[in-house]
Amino acid sequence: MLVAASMMLVIVAATPLGDTTAAAAASAPAGEVFAANRRVYMMTDSVGLGAKEAVPAALPEYQVTVDGMPALFVEQLESKFLRMRMESSPQVLGDIAVVAGGYNYPFWDPGRFDRSIDSMIAALEQAGVEHIIWVTLREVDPQYISASAWKQVQPYFWYFPTVNQHLRAALGRHGDLTLADWAAIANQPGLTYDAIHLTAAGAATYSSLIADTVRNVADALPGGTTSKVTVAGINGVPADARAVAVNLTVTTPRANGFLTAYPCGIDRPATSNLNFESDQTVAVSAIVDVGLDRQICIYNSERTHVVVDVDGYVGAGSDYATISPTRLADTRETSAVVHPAGQVLAVPIAGVSGIPRDAAGVAITVTISDTTSSGFATAYPCDSPPAIPIALVNYIADTATPNFTIARPAADGSLCIATSTPASIIVDAFGYLPAGSSVDVSAAVRLADTRAGERLPAGTELVVPVGGQPGLSSSTAAAMVVGVTAASPRGVGFVVAYPCGAASGSSTLNVVPDRATTNTAIVAPGANGAICVKSNIATHLLVDISARIFRGFQGLTPWRAYDSRTAAS
Repeated sequence: MLVAASMMLVIVAATPLGDTTAAAAASAPAGEVFAANRRVYMMTDSVGLGAKEAVPAALPEYQVTVDGMPALFVEQLESKFLRMRMESSPQVLGDIAVVAGGYNYPFWDPGRFDRSIDSMIAALEQAGVEHIIWVTLREVDPQYISASAWKQVQPYFWYFPTVNQHLRAALGRHGDLTLADWAAIANQPGLTYDAIHLTAAGAATYSSLIADTVRNVADALPGGTTSKVTVAGINGVPADARAVAVNLTVTTPRANGFLTAYPCGIDRPATSNLNFESDQTVAVSAIVDVGLDRQICIYNSERTHVVVDVDGYVGAGSDYATISPTRLADTRETSAVVHPAGQVLAVPIAGVSGIPRDAAGVAITVTISDTTSSGFATAYPCDSPPAIPIALVNYIADTATPNFTIARPAADGSLCIATSTPASIIVDAFGYLPAGSSVDVSAAVRLADTRAGERLPAGTELVVPVGGQPGLSSSTAAAMVVGVTAASPRGVGFVVAYPCGAASGSSTLNVVPDRATTNTAIVAPGANGAICVKSNIATHLLVDISARIFRGFQGLTPWRAYDSRTAAS
């Protein structure tokens, strides 16, 4: 039960913990000392104490020490536990520390909380800790807890989002800080017996989040890393391939940042292929020139994991032409306010930056940012508005979301973009297909939409014929440019688009519950001239086609070229 006492959040009948819990050490040979990179030290108030057994169990390969006591402010966690350990038992401190504090928050002096964060991190750094993980506070809707719990938490609940804002702001001050974002996943029933204190199910979910974050910070790519990925001369891509079609994914980034893909051997361009938010998993497609040593380079501005899948290649004789990545539009630079909902933005995409005015198609990335609510963006030739709006980008609040496409310019060289809610719009170009190219580009055409029935069960193949659609040639194509959308997914998972009859170990897009997510894929037709789309969780699937490429591009069964989580390339 929660009671107010001296302006603090208190749990009655919680057991203070001030000893070492080391699940891995229990079976280790006597006297074995765990390496610093295999020691985790955790400090917590009453919430994390509910997982004092679950956290070590979730990290069996680590020595885990948990110290905690209810109703402590952050500075008290530092003085009572961290300073004590530094003096009396520094051997429990290693490379990784977890702080689960903030529910007891000095709301009358917010600056005090910032100072306590900075002091805690400084002390941990003094102790030799390299990675500091801070668990955010749960922000739960009333329908997921009892009426009595909702009433009980009101004296405190109002400041929980403020605490999380302070923690996110601290990311900018401390490069060794990472958030384990409990707030992002805890808005669901069954996790607590009141509003914040963990049930057994909640402890399992909470400890799994911490364990995943520990493993991630231990081996993620540091910010400013450039990864070299061999893509030509292997797995069906010829050594003389000019460019490759790739799907780029970031997962669990430490903070907001961007990814840039470019041919190795040149200076990194100033544009980006993918913008991401803290702790987000997001993917985008791209066509990237092959560079020095048959490699492409992937730059990540923030610490994150990076995954690269190859979907096909541009052959040496292709007429696809690359340009130096160029920003064609950025409403942030032309207006002090975000672009209004529903107002069409006409973007010149042909006749600028070396792209011929009569180009048959232009390879672009459209990024939507500065959003305050969820919505979608459409993109189409300004002289050919679609009969129904077809989303190129589905986005959520406070998240920058990109997508790639090959777009057909209108007769005057323009592309029209509109968003369903106010947002900023950024458009970058990477290449083009000249007039007369063996390509058929149109406004997007919807090929499949399962929303009229039940969600497709996990593992179900959606077979999508890709020939003979209105506005598109029925001739056999080497590859299709398709937008794949997962709508109202049942859980966290992924979707893959691939040639029917082939097996794929890659992914096209990653999804989270009850959100629409879209990504473009360049897919070769498979058995019976169809492409297949499959999800590992129950979801609705939508498939739209914007182009067929008949010559010069070869679609492949997607294969994984690089995954920093396994350090395999």
